[in-house]
Amino acid sequence: MNRKWKRTLAVLLSVCLLFGSMIAPSAAEGQAAPDDTTAFFYDLGDKLLKGLLTGITALIPSLPMPSSYTQSQDFYPGMDAFQTEPDSDAQWLLGYASGSLLTENVLDGKHYVSGGLVGAGQTVLIDKKTPTEIIDDQRVRVTALSDDSGNGTVLLISLDAFGITSKDVRRIREQLRTFAKANNIVSINVSALHQHSVIDTLGMNGPLLEALFLNPFGNITGLYAPYSGKNAGFMENLYKVTAETAKAAVRGMEPGALTYAKTDISEYIRDKRAPEVFDGDMHRLRFVPLSGGEDAKETWLVNLAIHCTGNGVENREITGDFPYYMEKAVNEEAGANFQLIQGAQLAITLDTAPVQVEGASQFENMVAYGTALGQKLAEIPAEDEEAVAPILNVRHKEYTVPVENPLHRLFFRLKMLDATAVQKDWLGLELELVTEIGYLELGEQLAVAIIPGELEPALAFGGGLDAAQSWTGEAFSFTSMQETVGGERELLVFGLTNDQTGYILLPNDVHSFILFGNEELNAVSSQAAPRALAAFEALAGK
Repeated sequence: MNRKWKRTLAVLLSVCLLFGSMIAPSAAEGQAAPDDTTAFFYDLGDKLLKGLLTGITALIPSLPMPSSYTQSQDFYPGMDAFQTEPDSDAQWLLGYASGSLLTENVLDGKHYVSGGLVGAGQTVLIDKKTPTEIIDDQRVRVTALSDDSGNGTVLLISLDAFGITSKDVRRIREQLRTFAKANNIVSINVSALHQHSVIDTLGMNGPLLEALFLNPFGNITGLYAPYSGKNAGFMENLYKVTAETAKAAVRGMEPGALTYAKTDISEYIRDKRAPEVFDGDMHRLRFVPLSGGEDAKETWLVNLAIHCTGNGVENREITGDFPYYMEKAVNEEAGANFQLIQGAQLAITLDTAPVQVEGASQFENMVAYGTALGQKLAEIPAEDEEAVAPILNVRHKEYTVPVENPLHRLFFRLKMLDATAVQKDWLGLELELVTEIGYLELGEQLAVAIIPGELEPALAFGGGLDAAQSWTGEAFSFTSMQETVGGERELLVFGLTNDQTGYILLPNDVHSFILFGNEELNAVSSQAAPRALAAFEALAGK
C-alpha cells in the first residue's frame, strides 16, 4: 500500500474517531457533571462513536475466545494460613538481583517505544514510534523475601516497562514453574514501573495501520503473528532474563534485619485529576544483611506513586526515566541495591519545579529529579526507621472485569492487546477480562494492595467525589482499601502488578468518551473499581 493511500485511509479513520467530539464542547480537568442539555449531546456523541467502533470490531474476524474460565495455570493463590506473630526462630531472608532487558537489535526499526503513540506533528496511523537512541538501560530488578517460617518465599519483580499483560506474566511464571516448586515460592509478582520511554512490552504502540488491515487475515490463517508493539524476540529475551534474575535473587537469599521508613515528597508530585487524593510519601524498606563485611550490601525496596514521564511521552530515546537516576544516586550515596515498585498513580505526574534549572533541557531536569529523590532516600534519619518483625503473609485472587471500552474490544480483536479474556456472546463483543489482585502483609504495621492496573488513589486511601462533584452527577459509596485493612496497618499500593488493566477510575467520574480524556480512553470499564474493591475485600476483609 503506497503512502498516498495510507494517508487517505488515515484521514477517513481519524474523521470517524473524531466525529463525536465535534458535537459537544470540551471539558476541563475535574469538571463537574454537565447540565441536562450538554449531557444530552455528550450521551448522543458517546453512543454514535461507541456504536461505530463496535460495528468496526464486529466486522473484524477473530478466533473465538473461551466462554468461561477456571483458575489459570501459573496462578499463585499464596499462603493458606496467615501468621499473626513471628515464629520463635523467625528471621528475614532476602535476596536481590538485577539484569538488563535490552538486546543488541533494539534500534533495527522493528521495536517500538512505549508511552504516547507518536511524536509531535506525526500521524497516528502512519508514523511509527521506533527508538532512535539508547541513553541508559532498561532493566529488571528482583527481590526474593521470606520470614523463614516455612510458609514460602515471595518474589517481587520490577520491570522497566510501560505495562505487561497477565499472559506475559504467566510466560515468566511458566519459566519459573519447576524452580518455584523446588524452592517453595508461593507468590510471583511482576510489576511495571510504567516508563513512557522504554521498549514497548504491552503491544498498543505498534504499527496501527498494519494491525487494522492485516491482523484480521493473520488471525484467521495463522500465516503470521499479529502486528503489535511487542517485538517477539525482545519478549522472549525478557521472559528468559527475568526468570534467570529471579533465580539469582532466590539463590542469594541471606538473613538480615528489615526496617521501614518514609519521607514526604509531596512537593515533587502533581495530581492532574480530581479528587486530588494521593500518597505524598516515598516509602522505603531497608534490609541490612547480618553477615556484615565489605561485600555485604543493603537492599532498599522503595514504593512511590508518580508517572515515569520525565523524558516526555513523545520522545524516542530509550531511558529508564527518573527511576534509573534514583538508583544511581542510591548506589553512590549508600552503596545499596535499589528496587522501585510503582504505587497508585492514576493521574499523578512528576513536578520538577523543586529541581529545575533555568535553561536546562527536559532530560536534564528529569535526571536532577531522579537524583534528588534518591538523595532524599539516603537522607532518611535512623531515628525515623521502625523495625519490621519477620511476618510475611500473602494471598491472591482471580476475578473478572467487563470490557466496556470499545477501543479495548477493538485492540483485543486485533490481537494488539493480548490479555486473558472470555467472551460471553457469539459475536465476541461481550468480553470479560480475567485478572488478579493480591494482599500482602509485612510485619505488624504494613499492608500492601497488589493492583493489576493504575489505581485511583481515593479507592485505596478514601476521599472520593460526591454527586455534585462527579461527572455523572451520582454518588459512589465505597469502603476504601485502607478501611478494609483496618487502622492498625498502614496501606501501601503495588500498582501495575501481574496485569495492566488500564486506569481504575471512580465509577461516578468516568467522563464522556467523546472528550478523549487520557484516563477514559485507557480505562477498560466503569466496573473496574467496584470489582477490584470486592475482590480485595474478599482477600483482606477482617
